[in-house]
Amino acid sequence: MNSKSRSQAWIRLIVAAMLVSIYAAVWFTGGTVSAAPHLFYIPIILSALALSWTESLATAVISGILMSRWLMPLTRDPLVYQTTSNWILRLFILVSISLWTSLVFSFWERRSKAYQAQAQEFAQLYRASLHALVDLTELRDSDVTGRHINRLHHYTKLLTSYFNLREEQQNMIAWSIAFHDIGKVATPDRILKKPGPLTEEEWEIMKEHPLHGGKIIDSIAQSVKISDPFVHQYLKTTREIVLYHHEWYDGSGYPFGLKGEEIPFSARIAAVCDVYDSLRSKRPYKKPYTHAEAVAQILSECGTHFDPQICQAFEELADQFDRVWHEHSHEEQKIPNTA
Repeated sequence: MNSKSRSQAWIRLIVAAMLVSIYAAVWFTGGTVSAAPHLFYIPIILSALALSWTESLATAVISGILMSRWLMPLTRDPLVYQTTSNWILRLFILVSISLWTSLVFSFWERRSKAYQAQAQEFAQLYRASLHALVDLTELRDSDVTGRHINRLHHYTKLLTSYFNLREEQQNMIAWSIAFHDIGKVATPDRILKKPGPLTEEEWEIMKEHPLHGGKIIDSIAQSVKISDPFVHQYLKTTREIVLYHHEWYDGSGYPFGLKGEEIPFSARIAAVCDVYDSLRSKRPYKKPYTHAEAVAQILSECGTHFDPQICQAFEELADQFDRVWHEHSHEEQKIPNTA
């Protein structure tokens, strides 16, 4: 029995208990001449909202039978029974309440689902637009475009699953990492595509891209009023990754020189994923590393560039990182696995 079935079973039990309790309340308060019979509206409406119109109708009929002249007198002191016409009218009212509640709820439920579907489409369109911007950034930086982002998504899922983060947190980091280098839209092509080492001046310009990215994310956050906690946390996580994924664990990174746990966990995970994929990828200034070379390079920088705990997780998951690389790379980019 799934959770929905268990929930419905509990509701049916509650409705049954309410019917018995209300019947007893009517009896002990003197009969249908009291106001207590109106309590039967509660299980009828509850059934309509939480179960179905048929179960609500059944609840209404049962309520009507419990209030019939054969089971409940008009008053018990003295014992005076209802007329048949009054009982039929009461039954009609209970059934009408059931059907009307079910009809109204069904109408608003359909409208709600339509709005949800529309909102999901807008969300997909919005996310696709943002990722198109990310692809544009990647296109300026290299020839891998969305493949790089796709691989980062899978690397991140591996690491966040390893640390048993909640699924919501895993998804936030996995989707946010797509924007890690969005600030490179402000970096000149002569620097991004330079085939050799950067000069000191060029390197200082390159190191500004996290700051540019942070301004872009801040601009998005300031341009709309955000009240949903999930959306707020999503933007916060995105900003952390954009600003801090080039910070080093020993404090020698940029742009702020944060160290250790001053660096958000999301950014420390993003750093390992981004560096691994960058090492494996061909760049204008370097040849692609083999899997073994990339792993050795990252492990050699544990405690300096990378969080030692994340390094340990990466080492245990290294084969899966390599699998992601091969499964989500264009054919001509693949290189033999010499591990």
